[in-house]
Amino acid sequence: MLLLFAVLLASPALSGCNTTASPEPAAEQPATTPPITDEPEPAPVLPSSTSEPEPTPATAPAMIAPEPEITMTPEPLPETAPEPETTPSTEPQEVIRLYYYGASSIGSDPAALPGEHCVYSATSSDGIKFTEDAGVRLAYDTGAEFGIVDPDIVRLNDGSWLMLVGKVPHYLMKATAADSTGDFTIDESFNWSKGSTPDAFNFDGTVRAFTGYQNGIHAGTYDQESGTLKYTGVAIRPPSAGLLADPSVIQVGNEYLMFYKYQDSPSAPPPDHEIYVSTSLDGITWTQHPDNRYVCNGSVPGAVYYAGTIYVYFCGGGGRPGSSRGDMGVAVSDDSGATFALSTITVAGKQAPGIVDPAATVVSTAEPAP
Repeated sequence: MLLLFAVLLASPALSGCNTTASPEPAAEQPATTPPITDEPEPAPVLPSSTSEPEPTPATAPAMIAPEPEITMTPEPLPETAPEPETTPSTEPQEVIRLYYYGASSIGSDPAALPGEHCVYSATSSDGIKFTEDAGVRLAYDTGAEFGIVDPDIVRLNDGSWLMLVGKVPHYLMKATAADSTGDFTIDESFNWSKGSTPDAFNFDGTVRAFTGYQNGIHAGTYDQESGTLKYTGVAIRPPSAGLLADPSVIQVGNEYLMFYKYQDSPSAPPPDHEIYVSTSLDGITWTQHPDNRYVCNGSVPGAVYYAGTIYVYFCGGGGRPGSSRGDMGVAVSDDSGATFALSTITVAGKQAPGIVDPAATVVSTAEPAP
């Protein structure tokens, strides 16, 4: 036992122990700082992915040179002769064709003149300057009878043309032609005794005729199959004084306009007559005379709607600047009839000294020339 105790005292591992306090833990050694070197740290290894890593400058591929631009050389066009710059259009165009009675003398009633009475036509592309068409549209020798007056023309559904001509005091004569500048053939079997100074208009397939009768404007329906005219009644009642005559119908938009003359006295000369305009939505019911609008002084109006402009041709145009007693006046409206400006027309190549009783329509230049 004494020997074991001596051994324990002599052991170096047990000589430093303190029996009254726990031994202190060994001090933690500081982290060793790696030496600084000039070499870069290696890049961390990233996890693999579907996209390939960008190449480093050392392994980047060389820049690809752009492809050379391709230049297309157009094939030469076949040689053709150049068209002249002023080649006129051969497409059909619309023009105004104006019909009138040719007076053999100026200063007297044309209907009272003896001998053959002729209806002529003239063509214009501006509504003011006309050139008379060759030949005569209608010739009629009245003999001892009072002559023909106020020709009017309308196109029928089959493309042919109907001309109604007044025979005073209250009769109509009828003639037809295949085209607007043809020779019109008189139908001797036609009979009408309810008015003269006619106008006819094609209302979407239905032709209605209007005449001056019993001091007012009366109407009838033309049967295109039988060639007869059936009386339908009063269109505009007669005024309390004077008379109405010489109707002329056009269409502007959805409205129909009827121009006519008012004459306060049977002896009043044409320059003293007054032209008014009546309106209708169906061509049957018209505004009445006291409510209608005054247009201008003149007689026997013949109206047409052409290229957005209303032209109202009339007798009694003499006395205007640059006009003569044988000329016609014209009232022109560019605002659908709200206002009118007055002028005088010219007709080149007139075969008669004077022209009266106008009637106008729009035709195509595709029609055969006279």
